Amino acid sequence: MTLAIELEGLSKSFKDKKAVDNLSLQVPAGSIYGFLGPNGAGKTTTIKLMLGLMRPDNGRGKILGLDIEKESESIRRRTGYVAEMPHMYGYMTVQEIIKFCRPFYPVWNSGLVEKYLDFFSLPLKGKIKNLSKGMNTQLALILAIAPEPELLVLDEPTAGLDTINRQELLRIILEEISVQGRTVFLSSHLLHDVERVADQVAIINQGKLIDVRSIDDLKSSVKKVRVVFQKEVPDDLFSLPGIQSYSREGKAYLITIEDNLQDVLNAIKNYPYFALDIIDQNLEDIFIDKVRRSKA
Repeated sequence: MTLAIELEGLSKSFKDKKAVDNLSLQVPAGSIYGFLGPNGAGKTTTIKLMLGLMRPDNGRGKILGLDIEKESESIRRRTGYVAEMPHMYGYMTVQEIIKFCRPFYPVWNSGLVEKYLDFFSLPLKGKIKNLSKGMNTQLALILAIAPEPELLVLDEPTAGLDTINRQELLRIILEEISVQGRTVFLSSHLLHDVERVADQVAIINQGKLIDVRSIDDLKSSVKKVRVVFQKEVPDDLFSLPGIQSYSREGKAYLITIEDNLQDVLNAIKNYPYFALDIIDQNLEDIFIDKVRRSKA
C-alpha cells in the first residue's frame, strides 16, 4: 500500500502542554481521510508539523515520500493547503493574488480557477481584506486546488460557508480531487460532512490518537443497546468484554458496545427482558462517546 502520509511518534509541546503526543498515522494514497477532534485536540498542530510549518520535538514523518523536516519546501510544492483561518495579503485583489501564486507551481489549472471564481462569484477586483470569511475560504480553496496537488490538506474548510457552498465544497473534494486518485486530508468539526465523503477517520484528543479505522468499520462495530429487564441483573453483566459504558434510564439500561456485539447480546438474552433494541450510531454519536471516555 502506497502511503501519502506516514507519521511516527510525532510530539510537540508548548511550554508545559503537549499539543501532539507520540502520534503515529498512516494515510493511504488516494483516500479521503477524516482527522477529527474537539477544539484544542492537536489537529492544527499536527497539520503544521506535517507541512514543515513547525518542527516536532520528537518523532518523524514523510509526506508523499518526503521528509517533513528536511524536504518541507518540496512537500509544500506538491501539497494544497487550506488553513482554518486563511491569511493572505489583504492589500491584493483576488486577481492579483492568483497572478502572484501561479509562478510558484510547475502546474496551474487556469480553467479550474475560472470555473470556481465564477461559481463562487468572487470579485476579481475586490481586495482580499474586504472579503467575507466564507469568501476568503473559497479563494484559499481555489488557490489550493489550482496546482492540481497530489495531496490536499483542509483544516476546517467549511468554516464560514453557508449550507449550499458547504455542499459544493464536498462535491469539489469528491469530483475534482479524489476521483483523480489524489489524497484528501480533511480536518473538520462538522462530522456529518466528514461522514459523507471520508473513507477512513482518525480521532484525536488531548494530542493522543484515540481510534483509527474506516467509516464503515467504525459504524458497524459501535452500537448502543437499550434493554428493559424483567428483574434486576448482576453488575458483572456490564463488565463483559466489548461493553464500553452503560447508564440507566428509569427501568431501561442503555449500553454502548464496541467490537463484541453478538457475544454481549447472547449474554444479555440469558436474562428475561421486556424489550431489547439495537441502536445504530452515526459518526457524531461515536465521536462524542469516544472523546468523552478518553477524558475519563
